[in-house]
Amino acid sequence: MKVFADENVPRAIIVWLRGHGQDVLWAAETHPGTPDADWLRQAQDAKRVILTSDKDFGELAFRDHLNSYGVILLRLDDLPVTDRVARLEAVWSVVEANPTGKFIVITESKVRVRDLTPAGP
Repeated sequence: MKVFADENVPRAIIVWLRGHGQDVLWAAETHPGTPDADWLRQAQDAKRVILTSDKDFGELAFRDHLNSYGVILLRLDDLPVTDRVARLEAVWSVVEANPTGKFIVITESKVRVRDLTPAGP
């Protein structure tokens, strides 16, 4: 899977993803501070799913109706990084089963998958 990881995603998650064969472009390594709307467009053009802890991507996709290839929102900020990696590993099969066109929210206790609605004409 091709993933764009927002700069707020911990390095340990990036290492885990890359170690499991995912093609990860990490904002912290390339252009930190780039506006979310710019990353959303770039991820869409490159057919990369966005991995983030930032709810702004959901607002851009749903409120502002910007196109998105897919978004994975990690709502795990209260967990230590090792537990975040373990949680992502435990639910990664759900992500792989819904690789595009979805807004996936991962919390400590559940995973929600919602269709992304394409922008209107």
